[in-house]
Amino acid sequence: MEHDVAAGLVEEWLAGPNSEASGHFSYQAIEHYRPAVLHWLTTGRGTGDGSPDPEVHLRPTPAALQDWAVGYAGAARSRDAACGAVGSFYRWLETPAGAGGPGLVPAGTAKSLQFQRGGNFAAGLPGRELWTPDQCRWLAQAADRYQGTRREGPHRARALVYLCLNHYLWGRSSEADVLRPGQIAAMRLSGRHQEQHRTTWDVPQKNAASDATHLQPVHHDAVRAIDEYLPHRAAALPDTGHLFTTVNGRPLEPQSLLRILRTVAATHPDLGETARTLSADAVTHSPADPARPAAGSSGDGPNTGGTRA
Repeated sequence: MEHDVAAGLVEEWLAGPNSEASGHFSYQAIEHYRPAVLHWLTTGRGTGDGSPDPEVHLRPTPAALQDWAVGYAGAARSRDAACGAVGSFYRWLETPAGAGGPGLVPAGTAKSLQFQRGGNFAAGLPGRELWTPDQCRWLAQAADRYQGTRREGPHRARALVYLCLNHYLWGRSSEADVLRPGQIAAMRLSGRHQEQHRTTWDVPQKNAASDATHLQPVHHDAVRAIDEYLPHRAAALPDTGHLFTTVNGRPLEPQSLLRILRTVAATHPDLGETARTLSADAVTHSPADPARPAAGSSGDGPNTGGTRA
């Protein structure tokens, strides 16, 4: 994209309402957002001769954003801020002209540019690559065969693994099916809702107020694993109502979930090397297996049995 055209778009965006909150961008935000987004729009990549590729900017991908961010800033927090600025810019770009935007990119473009905060993107960095469907299947097999520890049986670990694989189990590529580690750790006993054969759970909403929740569909294999875990759940006095607790009855922390995932994965012969560096976010965002029958829009699960080996 030519520098003058890019600069004009950036200035028009910065002069308008902030797409993330009411009002306008602050002076500090403008000082950080302007150079980041202008650099993103005018950096040459993809054409071979060093000139900017317009397709990169009209149809951006998470991989392109990641490659740019790693080169743009060395500090993880600076990469986060730069990626956030680009995402906000694309929310404005996809706004229709009738609503005060330019309508230059398809709706949903900004949402597709998801990145993992802290600079550890979901793909492209060691230990953060998305898992293949085979690896997800092996992890489920490992959970089915896991014997637990001397202090605790295998039931909690299996339920946690299956929730991390919620997206994979549904067999469809939808962000709505992804249960993130923090959401899993925050699940409450009272959050369960049953609608005939469909189970949903109240989980915290990402990038929203601390008390904001939404109903998350939970696959029937994961629900079955939860039901098998509940009789073994350790409850402290007073009970906080968290679904997952430690052996002492305290609420489970997301970091403990990562440790459990790695412990279970390490028991599978095909996951030994990967287990030491796996990321819980990479597992939860791994693509669905195209060979698994996709769940219908009615909320039915895939026409398969559990993943038990």
